Amino acid sequence: PPGGADAVIGLLHDARKAAIDHDATVTLRLDPKTLKYQADTSGVNGFGILAAGYLDLGLTQTLVTDLPRLQYVFRPTGAVFADTVVVRGGAVPLVVRVDPWSGVARADSR
Repeated sequence: PPGGADAVIGLLHDARKAAIDHDATVTLRLDPKTLKYQADTSGVNGFGILAAGYLDLGLTQTLVTDLPRLQYVFRPTGAVFADTVVVRGGAVPLVVRVDPWSGVARADSR
């Protein structure tokens, strides 16, 4: 099965793609304890919930952050204002970061 970092990156990729495709701002919120997420759109055509659910990290992996809620705000250009999170429980802890200019997420060890 894909690792927890891959699951987080996949969710971020989908939110970025939706912002570009819909020419809207997409805000993704993720609760690091319950792994519940929700993505909302806002743009010239109004706003609404784009997606909601639970991130599947498997049984052994967890998200580690000091924040009560992670937030990622993707612009229609793909640029993003993003939090950083650590995924623990795999072979090594991975830090998931998002480049603010391109909006592309990546994971690496510290």
